[in-house]
Order: sequence, then structure tokens, then C-alpha cells
Amino acid sequence: NIFTKKEQPITRDAKEFYDLLKETLVLLTPDPNKKYFIKTHSQIIYLLPLVHQVMPGIKETYMHRAMRPTMTSMIRAFSGIGPVWVMEMFFIPQMPKHIQKLWKENRVAEFGQTTIIMTLANFYLYINETRDRSDIKSYSYESLVADKSSFVKSIFQEFGIDEQYVELALTAMDKDSQRNSVISKDKVLANIQVSDEALEWGAKIGQKLGIEMEGPNYRVSNIQHAWDS
Repeated sequence: NIFTKKEQPITRDAKEFYDLLKETLVLLTPDPNKKYFIKTHSQIIYLLPLVHQVMPGIKETYMHRAMRPTMTSMIRAFSGIGPVWVMEMFFIPQMPKHIQKLWKENRVAEFGQTTIIMTLANFYLYINETRDRSDIKSYSYESLVADKSSFVKSIFQEFGIDEQYVELALTAMDKDSQRNSVISKDKVLANIQVSDEALEWGAKIGQKLGIEMEGPNYRVSNIQHAWDS
């Protein structure tokens, strides 16, 4: 439970996490003369204070996606792996205390609602972290797929990556990053959709957290420092 600097002080386990994170980043970035692009899970938002301590001056970007396709993707990939209580046991306790309380008061023991509260927690932490920061940018998945070539060129320019690698990046985007895993594209349950009831539930919870959504896909509209806003 490290969270962002505005949520709570770094916990007593911070030294242990700091050492582990430092060792991991050293392994991922062995050559100090090279530039590295590190793709992380969205849960890294919980560790931002430590990331800044380990690598001061690191450039951050945050990719977000509309709620409907995000939840549909998560339900198709993970709903058959385990029961809801497993997700509650592992993920809910990691959230800020008031979000845990909000879940307890509005709990719906369904996979859709459980994954929605996890995603809302990430949105909340990002929005809260960037209220007084302009050095972290965000972009939507929708803006990426709308014009892949232009967007990749733009993000490469932002990170200082040579344009000669654009075509290679576009080729990689067409591959299944989860190939040979339990959530590869050929194994997910393609006929499952997130329900409108679950999305409406998520929109109401989001409002209580200051997360605004709009449109039929429930796109978060108050993400700050967005390239496509």
C-alpha cells in the first residue's frame, strides 16, 4: 500500500520495495548510455513515489481506454480463471482506504463490478497525482488505434526514439502480446460482454471519486494532460 504521495505516507515496507524496484530497473536498463522504454502494468500507479526516487527525471506516460471496451476485454480474458472472491482478496486491500470503503458500501459480487472498481482506482490515483503536475502525459488507446502511424511517430518524438523504428513498432502492434498464455486471443471468451448495468454502476461510483465519463463507451473525460483532449 504505497500509493501516490497525496494518498498516504510511504509505508514501513518502503525500503524493501525500493530495493526490489531498484534491482528490477537496473536489470531492465543495464546501459546508462541508452534510452529505454518500459511498459508496465497499470498498477504501477501505486508505486510512483518509489519510481521517482529510483529514477529521478524519468518521463511517464499513462494510457487509458474507455470503460466499455476495457471491461469487455478483462471479462473475456479473466472471468473463467477464478472466482470473484480471489480478486477481492488480492486487489481490493491494495486500494486507498476510502475506495475500499466505497466498495464495501456498494459491493456487487460480480466479475464486471470487481474489475470496474479496480480500473476506477487506477483512474482516481492518476487524476489525483496529476492535479498539480504537468510533467506526466496521458493518451487514450482510442487515439492510438485511430491513426497508428501518426501516433507512433508522435510518441517516438516525445521520447527521443529515432523514426527509423516506427515501422518495426507498427509490426509489433499487430502481434498478440499474450500469445501462448491463458489470455491469448485464441483462448478468450469472445461472446462475453460487460453489462450496461455494471457500467452504470461504475459511472455512479466514478462520480463519487471525481471521475467523469461520457458517451456510450463510458470514456473518461477529465483525464489531465492528455494528448488527444
